[in-house]
Amino acid sequence: MESCQIVIPSHKRHTRVLTTSVVEGAILCVPESQEKAYRLCNPKDEIVTHPDSVVGLARKRDWIIRHFGNVFMLDDDIKAFRRLYTQPGEPADVDERTAREIIQATAEAARQAGAYLFGFSSSPTPVSYISLSPIQLSGYVTGCAHGVLAGSKLWYSPEIKCNEDYWISCLNAYEHRLIWKDTRFYFYQKDTFVNSGGLAEFRNLEAEEKDFEYLQRVFGRDVVTLKKARGKAKLKHPFQKTLKIGF
Repeated sequence: MESCQIVIPSHKRHTRVLTTSVVEGAILCVPESQEKAYRLCNPKDEIVTHPDSVVGLARKRDWIIRHFGNVFMLDDDIKAFRRLYTQPGEPADVDERTAREIIQATAEAARQAGAYLFGFSSSPTPVSYISLSPIQLSGYVTGCAHGVLAGSKLWYSPEIKCNEDYWISCLNAYEHRLIWKDTRFYFYQKDTFVNSGGLAEFRNLEAEEKDFEYLQRVFGRDVVTLKKARGKAKLKHPFQKTLKIGF
């Protein structure tokens, strides 16, 4: 018996779903009015629909965790699942069947540890991987790939437009004080901020600012802070944020 369902929330990208070729047997979750288009373009994939009244990614994620129970959610524009502990010249990409098995094993490990929120590394750089500490029990899960197990007190605020990953990470820290992150692997996402459809339909600078102010109001200014540019790295927008979870 598998530990969780693997679900891809998608919106107006019926011709451009990449993730189904990265993880075997993932379910597409789309609005009822878009079902026909998705079935026509993705005939081999299982499709589950939600009411058209569920608008916005946070509301969609909330519907998904209520409907599926134990679930791991993946964005539809993921290009690869990769290992961070490779040696020079060694291939990093994980095949789609193994990717599914790793997700299932990670969900089960989280359950046995008593965690409800689980995921993988949010950094694609091998230098950020700490080989003597591959599992992190505190921190943040990236929005493009994270799981929620049934029985948690977790939910997604409809006030959040672009940063539901920060919301769920903060809420999980408040409710459970425990996360399960296997930092040996990460999901490589394509065109996160420029791909049309999906969250790009709702993401803009005004929405990012409102999300930032809302997160600070709910969880505190000491927890949610603005990210600072370091070295040659440039911020994508002025409301990029970071979390300071005190445990």
